[in-house]
Amino acid sequence: MRYPQLVVLDPDGWIARQLAELAGESRWLVRGPRTCADALALAREPRATVLLVRVEPAEDKTDPFALVGDAHRLCPDVPVVAVSDVKLPDADRAAWSAVLLDLGARFVLFPPLAKAVMEDVVSGLMAAAVRRVVGGEPPPAPGPRTPPAPDDVIDLADEGLHG
Repeated sequence: MRYPQLVVLDPDGWIARQLAELAGESRWLVRGPRTCADALALAREPRATVLLVRVEPAEDKTDPFALVGDAHRLCPDVPVVAVSDVKLPDADRAAWSAVLLDLGARFVLFPPLAKAVMEDVVSGLMAAAVRRVVGGEPPPAPGPRTPPAPDDVIDLADEGLHG
């Protein structure tokens, strides 16, 4: 298998610096394309990939938003994480998160951002991407994702015991 890769579209490289230690320990390539087209081309390579896109909701730059949608449409097996460093009021953050999730992002991260949270999100997505590539699992279905319930959870709705 080819080395897994993080494709990070971020003008100043902050996201890649936050993930450099994790990527090194995990033996992942970190690719820093300069354009959305280059990022999409890298995301379409046949290897386990996580795409991280820096978005700035307060600015008029729509290319990163288009990349999130294009990546979801053209390579749905590649998880997309939208990251912003803009501090927004709760209502605005919720609205922008909804837009990005609708475009196909699996996660949307706004400040305050902890390095550990970003590492956990990316490592979980990469583990699933590697399993999919190695095991030949089908890509996830588009749309909202709900995690499977653990085996030890009793769902009263399934038992007809709701009250």
